Amino acid sequence: MKTSNKVLCFSSLAIAGVLSILLSFFGLFFLAWGGFPKSGYDAQALELFLPLVVALPLFALAVGVTKYASLVLWIMVAISWIVMIRISMSNFHGGPLDFLTLLVVSLFRSFPMLLLLLAALVEFGTHFYEFTRDRSWVRWKGAEHQPAA
Repeated sequence: MKTSNKVLCFSSLAIAGVLSILLSFFGLFFLAWGGFPKSGYDAQALELFLPLVVALPLFALAVGVTKYASLVLWIMVAISWIVMIRISMSNFHGGPLDFLTLLVVSLFRSFPMLLLLLAALVEFGTHFYEFTRDRSWVRWKGAEHQPAA
């Protein structure tokens, strides 16, 4: 594997690690700030802040244990986006074009966009290596050269 690919891998995973720490901190901070909201909104608050809280553990699992955790990160992006749409729909009065605008604007709000960035960085950084079942634990992916026939 080329050195430039290793630099890309390490830098994307470093940025994703810092971002996941910040997201987990903000998720825990928002949940601990005022406790859970009044009854009836507990599930919505958990849906909104749970993807932020589990960002760091999912990052650690995706980088060090299994790449299937990155799929869960993508699911958390979808959950966060759906929650933002539901929050925005509470006072929605408009036509189909306004609804499409609402969908796009809900994706580019802070939480879904940051989770989308985290999932993309983790997915990008983890595709440079693969886990092995032997003593070396991990192997860099590279071009495998076959002898000419």
